[in-house]
Parts: sequence; structure tokens; C-alpha cells
Amino acid sequence: MIHNNFKSDKDLRKRQIDTLKIFNDNVQEVKENDEYTVSFDSGGRPFFITVFLCPSFPQEKPKIVMSPSVDHPWIYGPTGEVNNAPGLLNFTAHSDLGRIVQAIIREYEKFPPPLYGEGRAPNEPVQMNGNVPPQPEGQIPELKSLTLDELRELNTDPQSLEDFLDELTVVKKLNGDLENLLQEIEEIANDNMSLEGKLSTMQEEVTKRASEFRFLGDDYESLCILQKEKAEEFAPQHIKELLQIAASISDSECETCAEEFLTGKIDVQSFLDKFMAVKKLSTMRKAKEECLTSQLSSLEKHSF
Repeated sequence: MIHNNFKSDKDLRKRQIDTLKIFNDNVQEVKENDEYTVSFDSGGRPFFITVFLCPSFPQEKPKIVMSPSVDHPWIYGPTGEVNNAPGLLNFTAHSDLGRIVQAIIREYEKFPPPLYGEGRAPNEPVQMNGNVPPQPEGQIPELKSLTLDELRELNTDPQSLEDFLDELTVVKKLNGDLENLLQEIEEIANDNMSLEGKLSTMQEEVTKRASEFRFLGDDYESLCILQKEKAEEFAPQHIKELLQIAASISDSECETCAEEFLTGKIDVQSFLDKFMAVKKLSTMRKAKEECLTSQLSSLEKHSF
């Protein structure tokens, strides 16, 4: 099943309970993880909803009971159980319990229903068939005041019907809600338009920063290459090899100087000056090479 691939039933149960507390006020825990109540007012009367969570919840929908019970198409009056609310009819493990209860409360706050039994005649029997909820009253009470001739006129005259519908309380309310919604949409649109300049500035800033980032990235790559070259150039082993080569060159220059003196190409003083300078340089280079070799051996011995 899908819920096993993502969250355990325990996690889903906790999330459902959390949504109940998030989307509703006055939530009271009667029994941890099993029973909760939500109190509210409707038409000046206090009500509370009790939410029962069975062991298999949320794989099975919750039981929601209204107290005191009312006459409403969502409720089975004798017991007060809410069984026809849209959220319950379409309930799944991934529904939001909090939103379902919130929608039920808002329905009763907007359209306060009569208490169960208040609308029945004195001798009218109470229905006890749990499969047949009490039938709701008409949703257009204004029709009750019309005569048969007026009803016929509405049925035959489109203009009369249109005028009648425009004056209906429910239509006026819907029109008012629509106007409020359109006003909110217009305000949101104006707010969005006012943010266009700021958004454009931020986009330009992002483009600028991206360009700087690319430049710094290229610079960083160049510096990395240079650092690698310098690291190789100044590596101790490389310096040691260069000192050995330089010392060998100085020795060759000493031999060349001696040959020039033996063949008479230079006099004694020139020989001494040149030979001593080259020999001193050779000795210094060999001393540095030996010192570096000793240091490298010591580092290698200590595993550096």
C-alpha cells in the first residue's frame, strides 16, 4: 500500500491529529490519540463536536458526532453523527482531519441549523432508521411565500425569474462573497504589480552576482594551476636536484679554469681569482644539497 512506502500508520495518525489542532480552536483531548472535542458557537448557541478515532484510523474514516444534534442534511439527527459532510464522504488516509472539522464548523456558523426536533410537528414521530437521515428543508425559503400564479409566472417569464433570483438572500450573499473575492484578487494583483520593480532589481542583482561568481571561478582555476606549478617548482626534492645540477656545473667550470691555466690562456692571478670564486660557489651548493638531503631523510624517517 502507498502509506507503507512513505509513512507508517502511526505517523499518519499523528499528522491527522496535528491538523485537527492546527486548523481549529478550542480542541480538547479526552483520550490521547483516540478522542477529541472541539467547541464552538452557532446562532448564539454553544455546540461541540466529538471526534472518535478508531484503532485502524486513518485507514478508516473517523466518527464525528455533533452535540446537541441538529436538523441538517449532513447529520443523522437521532444520534448527532455527521455522516454526509463532503470531507468524510471522500476521506482517505491522506485527507486533513483538521480541515474536515473546520469545514463542518464553518457550515454551521454561516447557516445556524435548528436543534433536532425543533422543526417537527408535536405528534410527528422521530425517525430511527439509521440509513435514512432526516430530509432538509428547502434551500430557497422565499418560494414558500409565493402563490401558484406567481410560481407559474416564474416558470414562464425569464425576466421575472431573473428578478426573483437577484433578490434571493442566498444569491445576494453569493454576490457579496464574489465581490469580496474579486476585491481581494484585485488587491493581490496590485500588490504583485508593486513588487515587479523590486523583483526586476533583484533579478539584475542575481545576474550581476552570477557574472562575478563565474569571474571568480575562472580566477580561482588559474590560481590553482599556478599554485600547482609553484608547488612542483619549490618541492624539496626538486630543489635538491637543482642544487646537484648547479654543483656539477660549478665543478665543470673549475676544470675549465684549470685547463685554461695549464694551456697558458690565463695568468696565475687570473687563474687564482676565477678558480677560487667558482670553487667557493661549488662548495656552497654541495653543502646546501647535503643539508637538504639530511633534512629530507629525517622527515622521511618520521613519516612526514
